[in-house]
Amino acid sequence: MFLHKLIKKMTQEKKVTNLYWVGFFVSTAILGWMIYSHNEWLTLMLPFVTTFFVKAMKII
Repeated sequence: MFLHKLIKKMTQEKKVTNLYWVGFFVSTAILGWMIYSHNEWLTLMLPFVTTFFVKAMKII
């Protein structure tokens, strides 16, 4: 019983972590495009990149 719940919780966390990694890579790609195009709204992308990275690494 306990083992089943533990395995279920671990697979759910893995799915969430994968989504955070996808969000990190997408936001990093957008940040790279914004740097390349000299976009004036560049600093608004930084919180997305850092938040997705920290959540993917399970720091918070």
